[in-house]
Amino acid sequence: MRLVRKISRKRLYGVICYEYERLLIPVPSRDIDVVRPWLGRDLEVFVEPLREGLAILLCPEDRRVGLWRISSRFRSLVRRLEAEPGAST
Repeated sequence: MRLVRKISRKRLYGVICYEYERLLIPVPSRDIDVVRPWLGRDLEVFVEPLREGLAILLCPEDRRVGLWRISSRFRSLVRRLEAEPGAST
């Protein structure tokens, strides 16, 4: 699987043109049923770098687990993954 980079161009009043970059992540067909319930919903996206890759979390806007925001829990999970003794360097 590869990330897809797309350059979108907008024209305002037929004169001014501006571009912005969008990164798309294709979902493998085996995971379509997992993703389908989230289509059309407002989501927060959290991205954290790992040593070899990245971790992406999608969740409904302003969600909390107990008193913790999901973003805090996600970042602590990523730190634990990085600190695992079996993690490659």
